[in-house]
Order: sequence, then structure tokens, then C-alpha cells
Amino acid sequence: MKRWAVRLAGWPLALLSSAVLAAGLMDAYQAARQNDPTFRAARYEREAGQYAIAIGRAGLLPNVAITGSYSQNRGERESTRVDLSQDLDYREQAAAIVLRQPLFNYDSFVRYQQGSIQAAFSDAVFDRKEAELAVKLASAYFDALFSMERLALTDAEISAYQAQRELAERRRKGGEGTLTEVAEAESRLQLARAGRADALDRLSVAMLRLESMTGKPMAPLWPLRPEFSPNGVQPGRIEEWSTLAQDNNAEIRSRRKAYEFASLEVDRNRAGHYPQLDLVARASRAENETISTLNQKDSINAVGVQLNVPLFAGGRVSALTGQAVANRERAQAELDAALNEVLIEVRRQFMAVETGGNRIAAYEKAVDASAVAVEGTMRGMKAGIRTNTDVLDAERVMFVARRDLAQARYEYLANVLQLKAAAGVLSEKDVAEIATLLLPPKD
Repeated sequence: MKRWAVRLAGWPLALLSSAVLAAGLMDAYQAARQNDPTFRAARYEREAGQYAIAIGRAGLLPNVAITGSYSQNRGERESTRVDLSQDLDYREQAAAIVLRQPLFNYDSFVRYQQGSIQAAFSDAVFDRKEAELAVKLASAYFDALFSMERLALTDAEISAYQAQRELAERRRKGGEGTLTEVAEAESRLQLARAGRADALDRLSVAMLRLESMTGKPMAPLWPLRPEFSPNGVQPGRIEEWSTLAQDNNAEIRSRRKAYEFASLEVDRNRAGHYPQLDLVARASRAENETISTLNQKDSINAVGVQLNVPLFAGGRVSALTGQAVANRERAQAELDAALNEVLIEVRRQFMAVETGGNRIAAYEKAVDASAVAVEGTMRGMKAGIRTNTDVLDAERVMFVARRDLAQARYEYLANVLQLKAAAGVLSEKDVAEIATLLLPPKD
């Protein structure tokens, strides 16, 4: 088993171009952080969310505006008592600068609080998508590695069945074997060749999926060390993982922020009943403002407060408040649902890790036992107590056991990352720890 595993480390993937990327797991992870379109969108989504703080704060800060106007007026005044007319053509120019500073505006104050919550919400969403990227990238990497191992196993299977077919043919010609044995070996050989074609297709798709995330073709990947054996995860109790998830899971954090935002939305809509008080300062300059002020210039500076007290808005404020209360309750229900789903996912992944270790141990024993069985069956065939078909069956059991062992190992590693992601504690350090279990290819 170690021989073909080491051979995998130098697999020369003809599917790849010459412009390749260093293909360790961390290399692929860093490339995916830079190039994966979904993650790039997540970064911009988070960046956009951070502006909510400045947008909310703007409602509490002064608002300064400059206005200006210019018009050309034409007119004529005629007297009804005497034959007299007067030309009233004039130009009108006006400019003003106005400063408005909210003194009491509960709506703006709530919007400022909501801005901070929106920014925290975008952080939580980004954390979730960052963890999803790590799990998705690692899963794609492991899928490609498993596809490579599956291809190597089909090659070994073809070689074994080819040898058995040749042996069956020689035995038939020597009068020891039968045509049925030859046909059986030929059937297994052709099935293995068909399996190789399927393995090639799976490898091609797996590499394309990995390349779509990293944005570059990948060099020969680093396979899992043959001596890898799982040692479980810490903490070792599901209750501790559930507690971690309730405190750290990004989906739960984002739902909590959504509930906080919805609660403040109730307060913001109720603010429609509250008065607003603003400090207003205005400096204006005007020339020939009306026909009664021809050839005059006015300069007016004013400072004061403006009070706006809402009395009745047709029931709109009450309706908006009722709608906000319903949305708040919906946010609470969604938070409860997310909490339940996360706890179920944590339990599912914890159990997958626990049973995954046991599966690997069982498959390791199955591989060793199947190798012994193949050797024993071959000796039995030479002694005349076993047939070629028995050897073919034993070899198939061995190859299936090796394939299942490889799959179980990669699924175990993926489940470890998924468990930590569900608990909200997955970090780049965890990906780096997994990367140390891979074997760099030899020059």
C-alpha cells in the first residue's frame, strides 16, 4: 500500500498546463482567498457593510448646504391714469449657505445604532463565508486527492487482472484451467478498464473544480501521508462543542444581529411620534429679489432652533411600528431555527468524526487482511484447492478495501474542518494543521 501511495506523490497529471501553482493545501487555500469569485464577493459585501457605521453617524452630524439662483426677468408697468409706462426688466441673484444640526432626532439616533449593528452583521456573514471557503477548498482538494488514489488503484487493479487473465490462459492451454476462468478474468479486466475511464473523468472534474477556486492550474498535489492515523478532536465531549457553537457560530451571530436590528427598527418607527429639534444657521445674499426691491441688495444672517412636532400622519406611524414588531418576532423565530440547525449540524459532524476514526481503523485491518487473503488464495490456487475466480474475488475485495480506506481518511479530515466550522472556531491555523498531514512530492 505504501508503494502506490508514495508513487502518488509524484503523479504527473497530464491534465495540467505548464503554468502551475505550488500545490500544497496551504498554497491552494491562499490562492483561493485571492481568486475565488465567491469569496471575493464576500469581501466586497463585508466592505460595503462597514460603511453602515458612517452612514448612520451622518444623521447626527451637521448638514451644510449652499444654494444659489440667477434669473433674468422682463416686465412693464403701465399707469391707468396717465399715459406712462415703466420698464421693469431686471436680473435677480441670490445665494445662501444653511447649516442644520440635529439637537434631538430619535430617528437619526436609532439609525446610528443600527449602523453599528449592520457592520457587525456583515462581519459575522463574512466569517461564515470565510469558514465555508476553507471547508469547500479543503473538500475540493481532498476530492482531487481521492480521485488520484482511485485512478492509481484502478491502474493496479488492471495490472492484477491482466496478470490473472494471462495466467488463466496459460492454465487453460496447459489443461489445468477452463475457458470459463479465462472469460471471468477478461470480464474483471474490462470492468476495471471501464472503472479507470470513470476515474479519469472524476479526476478531471475534481481538478477543474479546484482550479476554479484557486484561479490557477495546480501542480501535482500533496497526498496524505500513508502512516496517517486519526487521533480524535478536542474537546472530546459534544456538550462542549455545542457550547462553543452557541457562542461563536457565525450564522447564530448574524441572526442575533438581525434580531437586534429588527428590535431597533421598532424604536425607529415609533420615533415618528416624537418631536424633532434642530439648530439652524443661515447666511443669505440677494440682489433685486422682487419688483418692489429693484436695485437693492440684502444680506441676512440668522441663527435659531426649529421644532417639528408631528400630530397626525394618517396612521402611517402606527402601521409601520406594527410591521416592525412583526418583523422583530420573525427575526427571533429565525434565530431560534438557526440555533437548532447549528446544534444539529455540530452533533452530526461530531458523530461523523467519532465514527470516522473507527471506520479508518476497521478499513486498515480490512486492507491488511485482504492482502493476506489474496496471497493465501494464490497459494491455494497453485495447490489446486482454489480457482482463478477465487483469486479474482479476493483481489477485488482488497482493492475495494483500499479505496474505502482512502475515502474514509479524506472524509474524516473534511469532517474535522466541518465540525470546527459549525462550532465557529475554524481558523487558518486549523487548515495549516491539516496541511502538515500531507506528503510533499519528491523531486
